[in-house]
Amino acid sequence: MLVIIRMKYISLLLSLFVTSNMVAQIIKNKEAAILEVHYIKTTVTDTLKYRSYSDLMTLRVGKTSAIFYPTKRMWADSLLQSNYALYEKLHREMNPVGQSEYKPIGGIEREFLFRNINDGETMVYRKIAGDAYSYIEHTEHPVWELASETKEIIGYICQLATCNYRGRVWKVWFTPDIPINEGPWKLFGLPGLVLEANDEKNHYTYKAICLYTQNLQPVGIRLYIKNRPYKLKFREEYLQKMYKEYIKGNFAFSMNTLHGNSTQYIPSDAQYDFQERDYPHVSK
Repeated sequence: MLVIIRMKYISLLLSLFVTSNMVAQIIKNKEAAILEVHYIKTTVTDTLKYRSYSDLMTLRVGKTSAIFYPTKRMWADSLLQSNYALYEKLHREMNPVGQSEYKPIGGIEREFLFRNINDGETMVYRKIAGDAYSYIEHTEHPVWELASETKEIIGYICQLATCNYRGRVWKVWFTPDIPINEGPWKLFGLPGLVLEANDEKNHYTYKAICLYTQNLQPVGIRLYIKNRPYKLKFREEYLQKMYKEYIKGNFAFSMNTLHGNSTQYIPSDAQYDFQERDYPHVSK
């Protein structure tokens, strides 16, 4: 399995993200954070050859809201706006001429998720083929079934729970020792913080690697695109837009470049699908 993130690189990034202030950003619905968790998300992009990538994700929780976002993408977008010369310098250093494997400075993940607990709404936003899209939906709680199994994750005793959510069966491990009903992505609503999750086929996995309660950035919707409003969509339209881009080959081309293979990655062969599978798969 190809793992993009190296632990040494993770340690460097964590020190940057936890201690530095983000600049050149618009923060809406801002409030103080009480908890921050960093996860490694691994996505299988080719279920036939089992090729995958990993990225660093952050969950930041306040009293009335939570945000889940790709950690390196947040940092890279901020750097791009505040210091373009440094951004370009780092990009060139990570991708010297002649290197077959592309290393994106902001990682692969693009999707940001902001949940307003009081309003019961979730906002999802990202770039798709160079344009910015978002949708707002009523927050849908997964229906959980608790099990008796337990295991330890980053020093916390966790309990097993399962659900069938948006077209996938999920297995998660939550800790009652941290009575916050949040978790990675949309996997929340349990009597404790979710520290690990995977779908039944292990196409998507989240594993907590560290947790912070002090010196945190505020929770809020962070927007970096200047003078370019997000195009509002319904959830199914948003997923359909991503699917069309995938079928057209944009996603496949990115994965070819990422894996150092520019000829053999064909969308129809990869059997890849998004975390949410309950949408009409129409390619035209």
